[in-house]
Amino acid sequence: MKISIVFLLFCMAPSAYGQTYFYPDHAAYPVNATNLNSMDVEAADVDGDGDLDLVIAAEYQRNLLFFNDGTGQFSEDPSRLFPEKNTGDGFMGEDSEDIAFADFDQDGDLDVLFVSEDTVYHELLVNDGTGSFTFIVYEFPSSTANAVAVLDLNNDDYPDIIIGNNGQNQVYLNNQDLTFSEAPARWPVNVEGTQDLKLVDLDGDGDMDIIEGIDLGTNNVLINTNGFFTEENNRLPSHPFVVETRKVTLADVNGDGFKDVFLSTVNFVGNANNQNRLYLNDGNGFFMDASDTHLPIYDRFTLDAVFVDYDADGDLDLITTDFQNPDGNHHSFANDGTGHFTESTLEVFSTFAFTKGVSLYLGLLNDDAYPDLYFGNFQESDDLLFYDPEALGFSKLSNGRYGVGPNPFENQIEVSLSRALPNVEELLFQLYGVDGSLLVQQEISPSGGIIVLPVSLMEGVYAYRLSGSWGFQQSGLLLRR
Repeated sequence: MKISIVFLLFCMAPSAYGQTYFYPDHAAYPVNATNLNSMDVEAADVDGDGDLDLVIAAEYQRNLLFFNDGTGQFSEDPSRLFPEKNTGDGFMGEDSEDIAFADFDQDGDLDVLFVSEDTVYHELLVNDGTGSFTFIVYEFPSSTANAVAVLDLNNDDYPDIIIGNNGQNQVYLNNQDLTFSEAPARWPVNVEGTQDLKLVDLDGDGDMDIIEGIDLGTNNVLINTNGFFTEENNRLPSHPFVVETRKVTLADVNGDGFKDVFLSTVNFVGNANNQNRLYLNDGNGFFMDASDTHLPIYDRFTLDAVFVDYDADGDLDLITTDFQNPDGNHHSFANDGTGHFTESTLEVFSTFAFTKGVSLYLGLLNDDAYPDLYFGNFQESDDLLFYDPEALGFSKLSNGRYGVGPNPFENQIEVSLSRALPNVEELLFQLYGVDGSLLVQQEISPSGGIIVLPVSLMEGVYAYRLSGSWGFQQSGLLLRR
């Protein structure tokens, strides 16, 4: 499931060090292998070693899997390449467009689903727990797809699938044996071109509704009632012009506690208004268009976007990847705290990639617990950029003064003092998901303590941060099994 990624860096007040926040590292991944069309990039711990590996959906090429060594160095393993089912003379690969991770067979590891557009063939590969994947026997009906979402629709603890098509979308219920049954009654008749599906609880009833990004026409809101969806498009603003949406990104940009909507827009058809759009949530899941007042004029064919508090001032800033931008495809916009954005690219990036950007991932890719960026490009090599905490005036803290573990952990985490630590009189433990959400927060003694975790905490990779008086900071990654 492709999710909207946001990160808050609750660290220190920013300092004027004259450094940019992200720097490229082309030695950290097989850069030559990415000289293709990286239509989607996602990360997950597919081999169970406690770090995030990279998966790239390639257009008409073999999909890529890069294993992380734990420090942010990525490589391919020739013995664990993604298999290809359709081979033969002239076949170059599926037209893969979107990626979803889920444990479809409930065996304790993450499987991967690729959906395809022009080749109309969708690939579900199951993981043996080591990051080695094989095809399932079941084959999905053909469709021209650009988006996929995964969630449990019938409360049987098995992930179900929604495929967003150029035409009627399809819902597949998991039969618990790696086969799926189509359930057309769960989705309304809708034959528009779906480009993105984003999960969010809009009506506050505890289940996931969907915002559907449409390439031409009106974007849709689908309200979930017991796993059946109905359209409530009056929740989104209407426009007298065409909006060609490519991605929907969710983030609370004005600090009111409610997810707002950012639309990455293009004009490939020739008659669309490709000014990116910002819709503010009124607190009840209805949105007002704030694009003219809160965003700069910007029409560079944005294909993807993420939100991250790169300057640690407590609000979410915006980073985009653009397809047609003479100034480079990496661009950033600083948030003033109220959801008003101004361009800040020169402050954020040390170099610029003059490529056509098509996908963007934000996550914890090395061992310092600060969010990094992976830009997937079109017909050129991708770009991996690491966050530089020294831009805020502090060093990387992957090994601190406290022992934090066990790692992997199960039901609790122990923080123990491993070296003398003067002046720290208060200590705060925070645990974050890879989507940037704060999951656990607990004050503990400066000498250490036990943090009992909620039973709802899923298996996977988490980031922790310890912060104390006198500016003490320590952070790292933890794995739950």
